[in-house]
Amino acid sequence: MLPYKVCLYQKGSDPLDVSLVLSHLMPAFVIFLAALMQAITGFGLVIIAAPLLMIFYDPKLTVLIMFVVAMCTNIVQLPFVFREARTRVVAVIIIGYMLAQPPGLLIYHHFSSIQLKILVGSVIFISLLAMQFSHYHFRQCQRNDILTGFLSGLSGVTTGMAGPPLIMYFAYANFTPQQLRGTSVLFFFVSGFISISFFIANGIDFTPAVYESVYMIPALVLGILLGQKLLKHVSPRLFRRLIFCMLYFVCLYTFYSVLAS
Repeated sequence: MLPYKVCLYQKGSDPLDVSLVLSHLMPAFVIFLAALMQAITGFGLVIIAAPLLMIFYDPKLTVLIMFVVAMCTNIVQLPFVFREARTRVVAVIIIGYMLAQPPGLLIYHHFSSIQLKILVGSVIFISLLAMQFSHYHFRQCQRNDILTGFLSGLSGVTTGMAGPPLIMYFAYANFTPQQLRGTSVLFFFVSGFISISFFIANGIDFTPAVYESVYMIPALVLGILLGQKLLKHVSPRLFRRLIFCMLYFVCLYTFYSVLAS
């Protein structure tokens, strides 16, 4: 795990220091891999990157890093997909998301790093099982919109992953692929802004996360661009299977690391 003293924000550190750059190569590669797979498969960037980054960073720092990286991604994507977004649906879901901020922050504050690891592993594991084996369809209505927003908010604030509840809910919504993408990006942009603002208002320092993200943004851009190039030549089904296998492995490794500590 990368200790805080390696982070860029340390006073007197040089962002171009070779040792600092080398120590961040693996986290940057994780972001590259996650961005590449998202570009090819449409699978969520955060749910892939968050558990892998916890191998290198403290879980609480990882949550903040994922908010920063995801916000950068959404800022880039939003102008291209906003026209297709279902803004009224997002507005209702955001109500539930905002209601989840206080209890989510309470969990974030009071859970230890080990407890957060267990929570992240559990969220991913349950989400994977639900996405692969569940055949229950949630009818889209205002009540379910608010409930989904609340679950996404709780998951997002505590683990950095607001995506799983939303992805499972939107999978059965009456959206075109373009509307699904636009609505998801708009939601993640607005929800990310709300959570970051809520964190800062409650005294959470994002400086370490911003500095760590400096090394990851180039890898993020490169992964998205390469993924777009490979999109026509690679089977999305194969990549989805690889992602599922990798995430199951990460979940098992997370639980093992907790038991072994």
